Amino acid sequence: MKSVDSYAQLEALGRQRLSSNFFMRDFLYSEIAAWHQLRNVPDFPDRALESGRMLCTKLLEPLQAAFGRIHIRSGYRSPLVNGFGNEHGMNCASNESNFAGHIWDYPDKAGGHGATACIVIPWLVDHIGNGGSWTDMAWWIHDHLDYSSLYFFPKLAAFNISWHEMPIRRIDSYVEPRGCLTRPGMDNHGGLHRDQYPGFPEAAPVSASPRNLSGASLPDAAPVNAMPLAAQPLSATGPDVDVSIVYRAIHARTAWRKAFNHKSLEAAIHGVNGAAGLFSGRARIDYAAHGDPRYVLVWEQGKETGYVVKSGPAGKKLVIASVPVEQLLEFETRGMAEISRLETYFSKARG
Repeated sequence: MKSVDSYAQLEALGRQRLSSNFFMRDFLYSEIAAWHQLRNVPDFPDRALESGRMLCTKLLEPLQAAFGRIHIRSGYRSPLVNGFGNEHGMNCASNESNFAGHIWDYPDKAGGHGATACIVIPWLVDHIGNGGSWTDMAWWIHDHLDYSSLYFFPKLAAFNISWHEMPIRRIDSYVEPRGCLTRPGMDNHGGLHRDQYPGFPEAAPVSASPRNLSGASLPDAAPVNAMPLAAQPLSATGPDVDVSIVYRAIHARTAWRKAFNHKSLEAAIHGVNGAAGLFSGRARIDYAAHGDPRYVLVWEQGKETGYVVKSGPAGKKLVIASVPVEQLLEFETRGMAEISRLETYFSKARG
C-alpha cells in the first residue's frame, strides 16, 4: 500500500482487516492526535499492517475469544504523535524505545519488527473488582500466548501487550506487586502456572482465515488456533512411520508445524525431510506459506531427552542441543516455543 497522502487513502487504510474481529481503523485513533491536531498515520503502511496482523491474530483474537470484548486504549502511534506525547509528559516512551512497539512501521535498533496495543478487558476489570489480581491474567497469557512483553497499569486494569518477531517474554507492572513479575532467567519463568489463575476460561479456538472486504484472504496473516495442540486430531500416518518420533518445526510464519513421516531420530534430524533437508531448502513443504525455518524440535515418546536443531553458520551444518522431553511436552501443550528459551539450550551446550 502506498503512503497515505489523501483522505481516500486514509479511508482505505482504515478498512484494512487485520484479523477476524479487528481492522486498522480500530488502532488509528489517538486522543493526543485528536486534541492537538497531529497526523497519526504510518509512514510505511504495509509494514504497519503486517505487524498489526501479527498482533491481532497471535494475541488479541485469542484473548477476545476467551474473555470477551477487548477495548483498545492506544494502538498505533506515528513518530510525530509519540514524540509529542513523550516531550509533553503524556505517558509515551521515547520514539526509539517505541519502534517495533506502539510505532508499528519502524524496526527497533536491532532491526526487529513488532507491534504494541494498550488494551482493557472488561472481564478482567470485573475479576479484579471481585478480589482477583492482574497477575492472574498475566500468568494466563504467559502460559497460553506467544507474547513479547506485558506492562500493567493502575487504571481499568489496562495493560500493554506486545507482539515481536523475537519475543523476550517479560512481564512488568506499575500496579502492586510493582516491578518485574517474570523474565527469562527468573526461577518462575518456565513451566506452567495453572495454580495462579484458577477458574479462568480455557483458551478458545480462533478463526484462522479472516477475509478482507473483497473476499480475498488476508496476506501474511499467520494461522491462529489457541486450542492446546495436544487436544487437536493428529494427521494420518503411513504404515511405515514410527509414530513415537515427534517432529515439530518453527518457521517465521508458522509457529508450530507438525510432521508425522519420520521413522527414526536420525531421519528426523539428518534426513531429506528432516531438519537437514528443511534448512537446506529441500524438504517437501510450502516454504512461502510457512516462512523461513528457524528451529526443529525432535524427540521420541517415552524418552527423557530430546533435541532442538537449528542451522549453523551459512547453513552448512546443523547445531544440535539436548532438551528435557518434559520441556518439549510443555511447548507441545501450548503449541509454541519461545526463541529466548530455545537459545538457552544452545548456550548451555557451548558452556
